[in-house]
Amino acid sequence: MRRRRVLQLGGGVCVSAALGTPMRRARAQAPRALPLQLLRTGDIGGLPWVELPLGGRATRWLVDSGASIALIAPALAQELKLERRADLRVAGAGGVQRLPRFALPPLPLPQTPARAEAAALDLASLLGPAGATLDGLIGAPWLREAVTRFDFARGELSWPQRAAAPAGPSALLPLHWDAGLPVLSLALGERRAEPFLFDTGNAGALVLFAQRARTLLEASAALPASTVRELGGSVRALHARIERVSAAGWTMHELPAAFESGAPGERGAFFDRLSGSLGCAAFEAGAVTLDGPGGRLLVELPGLPEPAPLAGGFGLRLEAGGAAPRVAAVFDAGPAAAAGIAPGQWLLGLDDADAHGWPPEQVWQRLAGRTQAEFALGTEAADAAPRRVTLRREAFFPLWR
Repeated sequence: MRRRRVLQLGGGVCVSAALGTPMRRARAQAPRALPLQLLRTGDIGGLPWVELPLGGRATRWLVDSGASIALIAPALAQELKLERRADLRVAGAGGVQRLPRFALPPLPLPQTPARAEAAALDLASLLGPAGATLDGLIGAPWLREAVTRFDFARGELSWPQRAAAPAGPSALLPLHWDAGLPVLSLALGERRAEPFLFDTGNAGALVLFAQRARTLLEASAALPASTVRELGGSVRALHARIERVSAAGWTMHELPAAFESGAPGERGAFFDRLSGSLGCAAFEAGAVTLDGPGGRLLVELPGLPEPAPLAGGFGLRLEAGGAAPRVAAVFDAGPAAAAGIAPGQWLLGLDDADAHGWPPEQVWQRLAGRTQAEFALGTEAADAAPRRVTLRREAFFPLWR
């Protein structure tokens, strides 16, 4: 059994393993399309999830193209009385852990692995309190033998019979399957193309894995840093906007990127071959189709071949504070820092709404697509007269070439 590793970085989650799983035929009763929603954990992007009926009730599942095995909430595994299998070894920032593994019942999806299995893990250990609202995660084994369209703009996950050419601007990117996961080639600036994971478990835009990040940043100036949650520990990341990221027929300018810093745990040889991962934020303005059998990625974005840069951010991270969301971190040179916002302050209101009792993901959901918002902040959760500041999104991360 190869070692499985769970990674969360830049607001996303990537569960990886070297695992090839045969597929059952599509089931006739499975829907061809489902409403697609985003679990927002930060300024840009979000994690795609769908609602599926299972065990007589509605359940919520992340759809993660960067995962080669499923995850299921321990409470749901117990409720469904799933058959126990051999445990999995999972390595993360906190060291190697063992997770119980179960046989997964067929999910109402067009493609289902013949021997579907899931590791039992409370997703709150990956995503914080936001993960507690999820029942599981499905990944690449459900995508490899199907054509899957993530329409982020319309909020729909669908399984067309084939990856048809769209009417609007599009780009067709070749990809290959490596250790059961979809990998495409991206060029950073004038450098040669490098392998990147197509990863809907990455809520942000681009992540550079630690080994590649070290070589790219050897001669760079200091970059803003943050610390993000990972299974059993945390990973430090440096942030910049990459001047140009390109693939066949598609070029993104000033793409936000998180560079892993330090030693985030043991991954194994597979991740050593990859430079990083490309996530959901890069496609949120349009749609992307993963043609598993055809080995290609169909990108539909306004403005192709060179769409407009992604919106910037407000420059702060939030954490659950019980009574109200709390500022967990503030980026230097960002809008929040310029407004005098400091870690530990409480977010008591957003525009005209009272934010008491809100989880952080509710704040980010309300801020999605907004360029400006008024934040009410206090030093205590019960402040009677909070300070009100107006923040505008800015692309404040330094430009990296």
